[in-house]
Amino acid sequence: MTIGNKVTPTSTALQARVMIYQPTQRPRERKGQWMDTCFGRCRVTGRLGQRHADLVESMLYVAERKRDVSDGGVELLVDPAKLRRTMSDHQYSLTQIEKLLAELRAATINIETPQFDFPIIGGLIDHVIPSPMTRLDPLTRGERNLWRVRLGVALVMLLEHDLSLHYQPAPITRLKHGISQAVARHVLTHKHAPAGGWHMDTLIRAVCGDDVAGQAMRDGRRRLRLDATGLATLGIEITDENRVTRGTAAR
Repeated sequence: MTIGNKVTPTSTALQARVMIYQPTQRPRERKGQWMDTCFGRCRVTGRLGQRHADLVESMLYVAERKRDVSDGGVELLVDPAKLRRTMSDHQYSLTQIEKLLAELRAATINIETPQFDFPIIGGLIDHVIPSPMTRLDPLTRGERNLWRVRLGVALVMLLEHDLSLHYQPAPITRLKHGISQAVARHVLTHKHAPAGGWHMDTLIRAVCGDDVAGQAMRDGRRRLRLDATGLATLGIEITDENRVTRGTAAR
């Protein structure tokens, strides 16, 4: 059995850098408006937030096998029990996972970046179906099916052409606030922090957009500090000077 980045990376850099996922656990429906960053621009038609990012990263992390499909697609073999344990200490709700999958299936993404000579247009997940492979269910003593997860063309292209990131997603899924999750994911796309660290407001704008200000900025700072302990397990430290530095993740 191979899990934990033996099959695929956990994520790629552009997913956090071009704001595919809204910096909240309660995202709003987007109608395809462009979001511009220094790394490129992205528009999403659909509803994608940090819980959707939790699910995608967890599926990639626990995938046991990968199969290239003849039409250029990719299928992963995923154990839903491992997926639920990665998403939460208390077995994340299967009903909620199914809701997130439906929203991932419905969302359309368009990414334009100087990094690529071509735009990326498509989805993140195409479908999830039962696999013929089974595992013993310790609760019923019967068998349960694994999942075959077909990745969408946008995610396949990012995995093939973007910078791969390898990390354990569970500490991010345990953070209480979506802004903290978005900032953590953005920071983890950088190998090193700038000298003296990032200014907290700079990171909040990087994941929320340049127009964030006032009460929204104050709320962002407060929520990051409330998640300081969880961020520290990822090696992300918040200083008394409103700076964010990257060190070594706790073991």
